[in-house]
Order: sequence, then structure tokens, then C-alpha cells
Amino acid sequence: DTEKFHAMDLGIHEDQQGNVFVKDLSMVPVASADEVMSIIDAGLKLRATHETKINSVSSRSHTVVTLTVIQKDHATGSGITGKLNLVDLAGSERLKKSESEGMRLKEALHINSSLTALGKVVMALDPNATSSHVPYRDSKLTRLLQNSLGGNSFTTVLATIHPTPEYMEECLSTLQFANRCRVVQNQPRVTYIGRDGDNKD
Repeated sequence: DTEKFHAMDLGIHEDQQGNVFVKDLSMVPVASADEVMSIIDAGLKLRATHETKINSVSSRSHTVVTLTVIQKDHATGSGITGKLNLVDLAGSERLKKSESEGMRLKEALHINSSLTALGKVVMALDPNATSSHVPYRDSKLTRLLQNSLGGNSFTTVLATIHPTPEYMEECLSTLQFANRCRVVQNQPRVTYIGRDGDNKD
């Protein structure tokens, strides 16, 4: 039931080490690439898509997959760990073109709102920005991706566009966002795990 799925209100919290996480989600141990792909496939089946005027399989939600990778020395109990966030953003939607109504309209407004918040975070992370405040808490998307945006991460943005005159406005907006992302500076560090399981940068 798509409407029931959209009504899920998952809380976002932060642990003592400053790691942001979603409360009540399952953590599934995996040991191979095949197991990872099976989890991703199961998650993609839950993704909400629906036909709009401009896209027959329009994404009605963002998708975030987080992989925690641990490399441990079994003799000493110490090791290193890292997180890989794979994010597929739903595209911003010009309501005049998509002609979304009802539930589709609500979805579009939520998508556009979170993408606007993401754009504001990227602009605030510009080294030449006048304000030092970064509005991570303006949306669940930016809060969840806080460590990936200007934090302890390597971040790659892949912008996809549709090279036809009909979508020129949307393509230009996407490219402008990608260009702003280029100036964001992250501070990636190696995260070590001690024998007690605590993380140390």
C-alpha cells in the first residue's frame, strides 16, 4: 500500500560518536556482494513509483542505502570501519508539466521541499558562504546525509540529464546544482575500531 508506506514517520537520531542514523530500521549482516545486491533488490521493490504526465515510472521517493564496512584483525580485535551511502534522488518536479494531483501532488511537494533543503546545504558549504550555519536539520534527507555533505567522507555526485529541448530548464537546474557541489570540501579520515568496539578517528 503506497499511501501507508508514505505515512511511515521514521525518526532520525545521532549517537555519541556523532553518527546519524534512522531509528527502527533493520541492520542486516552481509558477507558477499551477492548478499548486498539481494538486500538492495528487496529495498528497490519497496520504492514508490507512479506515472506522471512527463514520466511513466516517476520516482515518488528518494532512496538511501547505507553499507557499513568493517575490516577487523581477529587476533587483536582492532580494525577500521567506514560507511558507504548510496543515494538515488527523485527528480525535482515542475507541477505545471507533470500535472500531479492528489497523492502525487503531495509526493511532489515533499520531493521538491527536500531537494530545496539539499540545495541550501550545498550553498552553505561553499567556502565563500557568508554564514557559517549549515541547515542540515531542515529536512530528513539532509540530516541523514549530514556526514556525506562536508563531513568525514569522499562524496561523488552523478547528475543525469535528458538531452532534449523539452527538458532544457530541468537539465540546466540539475547542472547548476552539480556545479555548486564541486566547491564543497569534505574532511575524510580513517576511522579505527579499538578492542572495546569504540570508533576513533
